[in-house]
Amino acid sequence: MQVLSKKYLMFWLITGSILVPKTALSANYKELKTADSLFAMARYTESMILYKKNFSEQEKNNEALLLKLAFLSEKTNNYTDCLFYLSKLALINPSRRLFEKMDKLAEEQNIKGYEFDDYNYFIIFYRRYGDYIPILLLTLGTYIVVIMVTKSRRREPILQIHKISIVAYLLVLLGLLNVPSLYQTCIIVNENTFLRDEPSSASSVIERIGKGHKLTILGSVDHWNRVIWDNEIVYIRKSDALDI
Repeated sequence: MQVLSKKYLMFWLITGSILVPKTALSANYKELKTADSLFAMARYTESMILYKKNFSEQEKNNEALLLKLAFLSEKTNNYTDCLFYLSKLALINPSRRLFEKMDKLAEEQNIKGYEFDDYNYFIIFYRRYGDYIPILLLTLGTYIVVIMVTKSRRREPILQIHKISIVAYLLVLLGLLNVPSLYQTCIIVNENTFLRDEPSSASSVIERIGKGHKLTILGSVDHWNRVIWDNEIVYIRKSDALDI
């Protein structure tokens, strides 16, 4: 059996120990068993074909399958697919180690969009504790409203701090409700992808980029995605990218 290099083992073994193992519940259980056998024999290309074939909509959130596909993609030097599967994994079980892995891999391949910054820190926090945030905000909002109603009935002046608090509360609530829509991303899958200034094939080309880059989607127009590239809003064909 082929001996795995340390740089692969370090990340994949640690990540695999962190993630909760899940059995891939595919319609074709026999093919998955065959893929597992090929994987164990280090026949990575053949096992990847079967894993990809069984990567259906039902298994898009299967952590174990995503981890195997990411590992196989890296082993076969398919870094675009590797980053795609790791990005999908980060939506399910985000962690600092996972973001750092993507950042390092993207830097080595000169690919943009995977920087581990404050925004990603916030995404990790939000996805881990997002279920508790609405409860906290509801409690805070109820407290402020009760105080303001009580003061209003007593015809007491409402303090400026309470007015500011209710405005801040509404703004934070509005921002948090829009976090999922603000974090829609895609990965370029075509080597020659044109970034245009308008959603039209006749519009000017801003830049031509290769595959692997991850972009934030701001919206869509017909067959075009409105995305951010180098702090500039541009358009790409939907067929040139895979949504994460």
